Amino acid sequence: MRTGAWAAAAPLGLVILVGGAMSSTEATGAVSPTASRPYPTDVPAPAVPYEGPSTGCALPDPTGTGGCVTGATAWMLGQVDHAFGQLPTSCWDAHAWNPTSDHPRGKGCDVTFGRLGDFPGPADTARGWLLAHWFEANAEALHVSYVIWQGRIWSSSRDDEGWRAYSGGGVYDASEPTGGHYDHVHVSLED
Repeated sequence: MRTGAWAAAAPLGLVILVGGAMSSTEATGAVSPTASRPYPTDVPAPAVPYEGPSTGCALPDPTGTGGCVTGATAWMLGQVDHAFGQLPTSCWDAHAWNPTSDHPRGKGCDVTFGRLGDFPGPADTARGWLLAHWFEANAEALHVSYVIWQGRIWSSSRDDEGWRAYSGGGVYDASEPTGGHYDHVHVSLED
């Protein structure tokens, strides 16, 4: 069980702790968040819930891709800006090589930490975990389906399993900086 901290087991046994203490269960990556836990004090303020309708990919992508995003995605981007300031983010993309991607549906975004194609340093890795845990903590409010960062994946439908190893889903090489999502946090929304 958690002991007041939001932590994540990173690849190669490295544990990134964003404040507080951690149990040995958490160090192994077997993190089991519960719905009754209080909002963590070591991540930025909670997001304001999205209460708008499901819009489909109908709004211009504010990240400048020339594509579209859903209403929930546009709301989430505003909440990220409010909590973290503007981060290097890209949402809509055709992703022709991945027919199951949420990017062309306007409900997937990537936030880069460090430089794309490179493994980030410790400070960028810690900042990425902070954002990843913020998405996890605000999953219900922002309609987050899943988050991928540092070779790990968390999904709302498997919340009880915590952060699991990310395999690349048969599309990406999970050992590479971009394929394993080491250089960017990916967030997908339900709508």
